[in-house]
This record gives sequence, structure tokens and C-alpha cells, in this order.
Amino acid sequence: MKNMTTRRHFLASTAATALAAAGCSTTIAETVGSTTSNRGIRVRFLGSGAAGWKSEWAKNPHMRRQSSLLLENKVMIDCTMCAFDKMPAGCRPEALFQTHSHGDHYNPSAAVKSGVKRMYVQETWSAAARKEVAEAAAKLNLPAPEVIALPFGKAVEESGMRFTGVPANHSTSRVTDGVLERTSLYLVEKGPSRLLYATDTGGIPGDAARMIGIDPHVTPGTKKKPFTDNPYVHAAEPITAFIMEATNGANDDDFRIFVHSSVQTVARIANMLKRTKRLVLPPGQSVMLTHLAVKYRSWPSEKINAELPEGLRAAYDGLELLLG
Repeated sequence: MKNMTTRRHFLASTAATALAAAGCSTTIAETVGSTTSNRGIRVRFLGSGAAGWKSEWAKNPHMRRQSSLLLENKVMIDCTMCAFDKMPAGCRPEALFQTHSHGDHYNPSAAVKSGVKRMYVQETWSAAARKEVAEAAAKLNLPAPEVIALPFGKAVEESGMRFTGVPANHSTSRVTDGVLERTSLYLVEKGPSRLLYATDTGGIPGDAARMIGIDPHVTPGTKKKPFTDNPYVHAAEPITAFIMEATNGANDDDFRIFVHSSVQTVARIANMLKRTKRLVLPPGQSVMLTHLAVKYRSWPSEKINAELPEGLRAAYDGLELLLG
């Protein structure tokens, strides 16, 4: 136990030094999962709740804001106004990746105010996003980020990480030039670390699994492309970190089952991936739950964790982890 405590203290100290060098807050909530300096992706949950955030809820330390993630203090996934509440002091993200255009994930004014230089959105709604962000920038008299269309499966590099958007099982009502918006999950890679960030989605679609390299018909570790020469499809390598939504909470019969996941859904997916070595977590690392709604939104994490299946853990706003 003493050795473990010493190791955790060393990792936390190392991470704090790195953040200080980046000009950001050195408040470290936790450090889990990394044993070497070149492994692990540092994530901070700027929000871990679903839609319906009200500003007065900020007085409740357990109430979760709309879901947003900060990676390596340089890149965000999703951004609304409440994301700034948990942004480390002095941090200026370089890029923003949007999962979809629902208002609890996407806000053109927030994107402009964040100061990011590049904003990636799925190609089916990039033209609309470009127009909305330009209009918001003009009203705020601030520079607009470049809005970049990102096709499914195409990887881009940002701040030493590789981001690949893949299809989510979710929907919006947005139609651009007769084309319905497609929503995204993200695979984030840094060195040997492979993080799957999955919100909003009802399970993991088969084509997303194929692109990520966790397709059920592929043997993990073979380093072979899954049945295709498509350069956008990854080799059959396991993911090493997993964050997934649990909007429906413990209710496996929730009416949103077609577009959102329950705790039981996440547990089944995680257990299968672990059993088949498609998910290989470092010792002590859990599958993290985000986009929590229903009763879980206002519950302290300790209370939620007490009733979660083994291996799952609830995120909370401001939680910072080194994953993968």
C-alpha cells in the first residue's frame, strides 16, 4: 500500500508540473492508469450531465453540467457556456471537436468565446455550423475559429493526439441541403493509449466498431485491417480507455433507448470488450460514465458508484484523470 501511495503521489506531482508549464491550473483531482511519462491521455470533465442545465444549479456541488471534455488542456470535445465553469485557470484550448449539434453539446457563441482556432464537425452539418459560428463571432466582435468538415473515419492530428470521428447511434432534426445530420463518437489516440469517448449514443454501432478496430469479427492484436483496405479503418488494436454515456441511468427500459444508453448497456459492452481483449485497461482504471441524467444527475459520485456494476464509475464535473 505504501508503494502504491508513493507511486500515485509521484504521478500526481509529475502531472502538476506539466500543467504548470502549460500555464494552467495545477489542481489535480486524481491520477489513474499511467506508469510512464509517454503513456496516458489527461482528461478533465468540464461537464458530466445531460441536457437541461440551469445556472442556479451551480450552487449544488453535485449537480452535473452539460457534457464536455478537455484533453491535455489543449483540445475540447463539445462546448457550451457552462463548460467554462470547470476550465482550469489560464487554459486556452487550441481545437474543439463537436459530437453533434444539440444545444447541450454545441453553442456557437461558446465556441467563439473559448478562443479555439479550429472547430471540427461531422461533414453533414459543417456548412450550417460554419454560418452559425461566423454569425456568433460577428455579434461578439471576436475571431471565428475555422470550421472544418470531418468525415467519419478520417483521422486528424491536434496537440500530439490523433482524433477520429466515427458514427454514433443518435439523431438530431437538423437537415442541411437535404442531408440529415450524422452524429459522432471520437477515438482519441496518443502513443499507445487509445481512448473511446462515446456520447450521445445508444450502444456502439457496428460501423463505428469496425472503424475503431474493435469489430467482433476481428481478432485483437493481429495488426490487420478488418476485412478492408480502407485507410480510414484502424488496425485491430484494443482500446485502453473508455468513457461512455449513461443517460438512462439504471432504467434499461427508458424510452430513449434508441438514442441513449443505460448503465446496463455500458456494462454489457464493457464486459464483452474486456472478455475479448478489445478493451485492455491499465490496473486500477475504470470505465467512466458521463452524460448522466434522471436521478444520477444530482447524486454525489460516491452514492452512484455504490450501486454501479463492478468496473464502472461515475464522472463528476472537474474530475481530472490520466487514462490509458
